[in-house]
Amino acid sequence: MILCRIVMAFGLLNGLFLATALFVPLAFNSHIYGWQQASSLMILHAFVTAAMLYAAVEKQRGSALGLKAFPASIMSYILWLCMVLRWLAL
Repeated sequence: MILCRIVMAFGLLNGLFLATALFVPLAFNSHIYGWQQASSLMILHAFVTAAMLYAAVEKQRGSALGLKAFPASIMSYILWLCMVLRWLAL
């Protein structure tokens, strides 16, 4: 149950980070993480964050969907992170 709360807090922080980057583009390694420069990454970031939050809520409720979606949402975040790291390496 504590893992769900940690993942939910992490998802909320990601949502806050995404909202901040939407209005004030952030620079990483001479790459700008903003709407015009990385719109596809930001859209995917929003979907992954929403899936993570939804899966954490469903897992706290104890539903079967939460049991299956929770590990998948964490894995989708890891895959998104790999995409961002690849984008930063270019």
